[in-house]
Parts: sequence; C-alpha cells; structure tokens
Amino acid sequence: MPTEAITTKRSRGELYWLLAITLAGVVVYAPTFRFFWEKWIADVQYSLAFLVPFVCGYFTWKKWPEVRLLERAPTAWGLVLMIFALMLHLAGLVLDISGPSGISLILCIIGGCLYFHGKALVRTLAFPLAYTLFMVPVPNGVLDAVGFPLQMWASGSTAAMLNLVGMDVTRNGVNLSVPGFDFQVAVACAGMSSLVALVGVTAVFAYITRLPAALKWLVFFLAIPIALAANVVRITTIALSGYWFGPKIAMRIFHEWSSPILFLAAILLLFAINGVLEWLCRGRTTC
Repeated sequence: MPTEAITTKRSRGELYWLLAITLAGVVVYAPTFRFFWEKWIADVQYSLAFLVPFVCGYFTWKKWPEVRLLERAPTAWGLVLMIFALMLHLAGLVLDISGPSGISLILCIIGGCLYFHGKALVRTLAFPLAYTLFMVPVPNGVLDAVGFPLQMWASGSTAAMLNLVGMDVTRNGVNLSVPGFDFQVAVACAGMSSLVALVGVTAVFAYITRLPAALKWLVFFLAIPIALAANVVRITTIALSGYWFGPKIAMRIFHEWSSPILFLAAILLLFAINGVLEWLCRGRTTC
C-alpha cells in the first residue's frame, strides 16, 4: 500500500477516535453542562459566561494556521491528567459538589490536548484554554468567603466617600443611612458581578493589545482595583440620589442604570490606560 494511502488511513482513524472520545466526554460531562446552564441563567454574575465558548472558539480559529504547523509530540502526562480530571469529576458527582466537576472539565480538555498532540499545542492555545475558566461558576463557599469582606469594604468605602463630600452618614455593618434614605450594601451590590465581568473583558482586551507581555499583565490586573473603585462610586451615587431625589428614584433609576454606565466608564478608563502605555512605549526601543 502506498505511503500516502497509509498516512491518510491513519489520519482518518485518529480523527474518528478523537470524535468518539469527544462524544464520550460530552456524555460524561452532561450534568456539568446542565449545571453551567442553570447557573448562567439564574445568576447575573455569569452573564459573560454565555460568550466564553465563542471567544475561545474565535481565538482558537485565529491560532489555527499556527496549530497546523505544529509537530505532534503526544505525552503520556496528558493521559494522567485526563484520568485525574475524570476522578475529580466522579468525586464531585458522588459528593454532590459542583465545583470539582467544573474544574475537571478544563483539566480534561488540557489533558486531551497534551495526550493527542503535545505541549506545543497547549502553549499555542494557552489563552483560549485559560479563558474557559470564566465559564466555570465560582463555588458557593468561595463566594461566601469573598462576598462578605467585599460587602464590608464597599460599605466602609462608600461611607468614607459620603463623609468626604460633607454628607452625614451612619454606618452599621453593611447598612448605610443618609438623611431621608436608608439602604443596605447587599451581596449583589458588593461588586463581585462587575469584578468578574470587567476582568473577563479586560483579559480579552489585554490579550489583543500591542503592549509587551509585562504591560499586558499590568492592564489585566488593573481591572480589579478599577472594578472595585467603580462599584464604590456607583453605591455613592445611589446614596446621593436617594438624599437629593428620594428613595424611589434612587432605587428604580440610579440602581438599575448606574451599573452599565459605570461598567462602560471602567472599560473606557482601561482603554485610556492602554493608550497611555502604548504612547509611552512608542518612542522607546524596549518597553
């Protein structure tokens, strides 16, 4: 049999084998996909998660010309990682814990890339592989551990901002009171949603920007303080609107519209920071 025919037959067999394993993986992780979908719909915090598969697919497609040129060098460590991921998934199902299954899905995909192709594929697709983390819901235990400190910090910072502008404010934990308006900085208002969304958008923005790698990471990590600061400004404007225009306007108008407006402002601020960094690097041979 000619060499080309043997190669074609082998490639076709490998493709069928890969498709069979992919189908088996979809079946095994069906409960995890169902949990993802229910969580994405129920929690506004994961509104960005619907776009994650499309973002990963787009950047994988952009990298595909490089992928086709890679030499295959499969490693058995990929199989080890896949087995570990499946055991983690099984443990999550048995213990009825959602967190391990979500992480095991990502590990299984990475393990498959290593086992069927090699380390070079994982390096080339590092960004889309890492970005899949944004579709995995954060376990409730982690949210509880982070959410309350964020509530306390947001309420304390808001009280400080209101004092700074000369307003009399009373704070009791996460409860704030200004003349004519009492409100609470709830978990949903603590900034976790805007933080996750802004970090997810910034990750894409930092990846495609023309900055050097070190400054890309700087822009990415700046999303965290910017998101937290923007949320404090949002809560402060709600308090001021409640004082000036009454609780009804504050909760129905400012509370509903302040989030997208300040999210857009945070994005524009990151664009401005990126522009300044690019301008500083433009006239230098190294940055």
